[in-house]
Parts: sequence; structure tokens; C-alpha cells
Amino acid sequence: MPHSTPDARLAQTLERIAEALERLGPRPPAVPDFAAADAFVWHPDGRRLVPIPRVNRVDMSLLKGIDRVRDVLVENTERFARGLPANNALLWGARG
Repeated sequence: MPHSTPDARLAQTLERIAEALERLGPRPPAVPDFAAADAFVWHPDGRRLVPIPRVNRVDMSLLKGIDRVRDVLVENTERFARGLPANNALLWGARG
């Protein structure tokens, strides 16, 4: 059996260390089934997206007296969807 070079031994050792670290670290989160729902909630403790089976929708045309705010929200959401800088938005619920 030929003698291995120091570089080969180092590579083998590094590979064993990397495999051990992968076993010790958290598993990557499962890829959600985006066809399962139109909306999802992020659960940070489980590092996963959970589908929301039924979403209460309000047609945008029913929202009256908030045209400017609505337009800003729609633009912000489109920016977020394109991966551009966007602001967090609270649509319903208590502040804070």
C-alpha cells in the first residue's frame, strides 16, 4: 500500500471533521410545498414555514379612503417580492 502524502492525510482529516460537524449541526429546514397554500407563517423555533390553509381575503377595491397607504403597501410588497429593500408591514393587529 503506497504511503499517503501529508496533503492527502490533511484532506482526509478535514473531510472527517466536516462530516462530524454536519452531524452535530442542525438539519436544514425542509423545503415547504408552496403549492399547498397561498400563505405561510414562519415558526422560528422549528425553523420552518407552516401553510395557512384558509386565508380571509379582502378585495383591494373594498378598501376605501386609504388609496395612498394602499399604493405604498402594494409597491413595498412588489419590491420585497423582487428581492429589493422593503419595509416590514403590519396589516392587522396590535402595534409593537
